[in-house]
Amino acid sequence: LAVQPDLASPQASGILTTFAMIAGLILVALAYAKFVMPAVFVFASSSIELMLIIALAWCFFMCCLATLPFVGLSMELAALISGVALATFPYSTEFIGKVKYIRDFFITLFFVGLGMQIPAPRGEAIVKAALVALVVLIVRWIGIFLIVNTFGGGKRLASVSTINLSQVSEFALVICSLGMSYNHISEDTLTILIWTFSMLAVLSSYMIGNNYAIYGMLNRFSRRIMRRGPKAGGDSRDVHDEGEDHVDRNIVLLGFHRIAAMLVAHFEHHNPHLLAKLHVIDFQEHIMPELRKRGVTCAYGDISSPDVLEHAHHGEVRLVICSIPDSLLQGVTNLRLLQLAKQVWAEADIIVSADNPRQAQLLYEAGADYVLRTAKLCAERLHDIVADHGSHTVHHHHVGEEVKLANIFAAFKEKDRDHVAQDIPV
Repeated sequence: LAVQPDLASPQASGILTTFAMIAGLILVALAYAKFVMPAVFVFASSSIELMLIIALAWCFFMCCLATLPFVGLSMELAALISGVALATFPYSTEFIGKVKYIRDFFITLFFVGLGMQIPAPRGEAIVKAALVALVVLIVRWIGIFLIVNTFGGGKRLASVSTINLSQVSEFALVICSLGMSYNHISEDTLTILIWTFSMLAVLSSYMIGNNYAIYGMLNRFSRRIMRRGPKAGGDSRDVHDEGEDHVDRNIVLLGFHRIAAMLVAHFEHHNPHLLAKLHVIDFQEHIMPELRKRGVTCAYGDISSPDVLEHAHHGEVRLVICSIPDSLLQGVTNLRLLQLAKQVWAEADIIVSADNPRQAQLLYEAGADYVLRTAKLCAERLHDIVADHGSHTVHHHHVGEEVKLANIFAAFKEKDRDHVAQDIPV
């Protein structure tokens, strides 16, 4: 974006001036991101809509600054720098989910404009586009698979990453369309690139949805060629990944309140290895430092938005937990969260909360794997206490000893000990 306007007649002074302006624009963006925007976002974090408006205003401000006559930079470059600055904030996942619809609207207009420039499809252009798409797929395996696998990611991660990144970016179309406007390339080049983008976009939509199945087929095919079974040496990380997935954050907590805090404290005291599997999605930023100290990853976002959920966690999810009852949720219900979780993570088991038996029945009918009811769990604990108390009373009555309630309740107090849960603000 910086060098492209000067490609026709490159001059050292003009290119250096452009890079100096870019450096100045980056310094302004980083200075705002470091000293101004954090205070503004913390003040506005209670209102997601206000934060979205501020983020968009920030991007438009940077674009206007870049297009000033004495700066002379493109609006596209300023928008890219603004996005990089916004990505440094913990609210970036929320911004992605909310801005997605506005982004898709303008991308639609962009593609309409590109489509109007394309002549009638010719066989030669489609064949060339197919060859370019094939080259892109081959280069992806060289440029992504080899790097990820070489640096210890394992064949499974490397293969899935390569499959998920098999398409051509929309940014290539932006660069190509700008190049055509500067008369650097011909219209035929843009036509071939658009057809390549279309082919890979359609193909990758099916490949991403079946990425693990494709990896399994490729893995079996490679082992068959090399004539070795799954346990005959090779990369042990892949077998471990497929079996235990110990490094995956495959347990997602939607929202973080008292029950979730107690769950984290209980894990920390009894099963600390499970903390490495937890990922929390919530809009309360103040809880995140304490959770990260305990080894729990977090993402800031609105749990009622499917787009936020999709971007807030990357990887396989096996268990989704919503421990907040409807009486404490705002703007969403457990039924809605259940539907969103089944939509985003179709293969995951889902645990939700209910306030009464009728609501629990509705959640089970909607596909919940288990429904938490605080009243029922409390009643079960009280039943154990009363039953244990009764058995002790009868025993001591027969032997003529005095019944001491402190001894009876000691075991239950130990079970209910909070440990370090009060250190997590909720």
